[in-house]
This record gives sequence, C-alpha cells and structure tokens, in this order.
Amino acid sequence: MQERDRDLLEKVKNTIGCGAVYFQKEQRANHCQCYRYTVSSERDIQEIVIPFFKQHPLQSATKSASLDIFCQIASLVKEKEHLTPEGIEKIRALKARMNQKTAGLA
Repeated sequence: MQERDRDLLEKVKNTIGCGAVYFQKEQRANHCQCYRYTVSSERDIQEIVIPFFKQHPLQSATKSASLDIFCQIASLVKEKEHLTPEGIEKIRALKARMNQKTAGLA
C-alpha cells in the first residue's frame, strides 16, 4: 500500500496480533515503492492468521479462493512437504493459482 494507507496496514497488524509492516523499496519496472504487511512465523500463520480468517471470512470471492489455496500451502509446510522437490513443485503450482484476476461482466 502507499504511504497514505500505511495506517491501515498497522491496524491489520494490531487487529490480528502478529506480523510486521515494512517499506518495500521496489526495483522492478511497473512497480511502485510501497508498504507491506507480512507474517513470517509458521506458528503465527497456523495459530493466528488462518484461524482469524476462518472466523472472519473474506467477502471477495477471488480473495477467498486465494485464502483457501494459502491454507493448502500452509498445510503442506506444516507436514514438511516443502522440504522435498515434489513438495516445492506442489507449492509452486498452488501459488500460481493465487490472486488470479477474474473477467468481469461489464
């Protein structure tokens, strides 16, 4: 998010109770400098983030679908499948399906 929206990310972090907000200095073309919220701890993801979003479902169909995929990936990591080449490929395939834009009916 942009600088003017940083407070929203801080509110998300404070509401969920874990993670960090940081500035991402972007070097790629067609990307801007922005703030991001991230949770790195596998334990926090399993015990805080996923239960939070199960209790408070996302209202966007596409974001909800991405959350379902995220939960599948978290499950693979929990089962240590990310430590094998096959598990990494499963995770990559799932990740490729996240945040897909859908065609509108305009």
